[in-house]
Amino acid sequence: MIRILGPVAVFAVVLAIWFAVTALGWIDPLVLPSPIDVAGVFWSDAGTLAYNAGVTATEAIAGLVIGNTIGLLLAILFVGSPTSRRSVLPLAMAAQSIPIVAVTPALIIGFGNGMEPKILVAIFLVFFPMLVNGMRGLRSADAEVGELLHSLSASAFQRLWMVRLPAALPYIFTALKFSACSCFVAAIVAEWVAADRGLGYLIVFMSSQYRNAEVWAAVIIGTLSSMALVGLVVLIERWAMPWARQTGRLA
Repeated sequence: MIRILGPVAVFAVVLAIWFAVTALGWIDPLVLPSPIDVAGVFWSDAGTLAYNAGVTATEAIAGLVIGNTIGLLLAILFVGSPTSRRSVLPLAMAAQSIPIVAVTPALIIGFGNGMEPKILVAIFLVFFPMLVNGMRGLRSADAEVGELLHSLSASAFQRLWMVRLPAALPYIFTALKFSACSCFVAAIVAEWVAADRGLGYLIVFMSSQYRNAEVWAAVIIGTLSSMALVGLVVLIERWAMPWARQTGRLA
């Protein structure tokens, strides 16, 4: 109950402060609109918000799934093959150091103004945390258990499936929770550069018309969507790791 009421109480206090500073005129409405005005946008423009949120969510979730799959497969490859790790990992680290805002225009020029470049930007942003966490988790497997399976003539895939992947699950879900937030950021930033739909497009378009209530409504929708995706990852984590829930190691 405390875990539920605590965030609700903090949210209520923030909302009350927000209403007070706008009602008293301490902040210009062009900078921070009233929460009542923002709530009105959810009612009057619900269809527009839902459509654009759906576009951004599709791009973000596709990037999340594809990027984390690539990161995990590369982690498995690097742990099993030191040669590939020494050859490819430096290139992956160099690619991750490239600013996302520098990559986005090039992808849009190459792939057009559709959803594909936004998905690629999300993939670009989320695959490296999974790669690093996946390698660390796979290496954390109990060596004695691995040797036991090896003595029982277990194949490399069996050792991976029965020992390494279960040991890596906490690290994998840590990367997934991080990616659940960053994939929406990547999709929205990509939509800022060039798009004709999506929350990023909506934010840029409404900002150009000084319609701040609509801008804040789009920002809130993006935040809630990201939080919902993180919550879904947490639920899957609880289902996939029941032993961690019983020992109190889950968040």
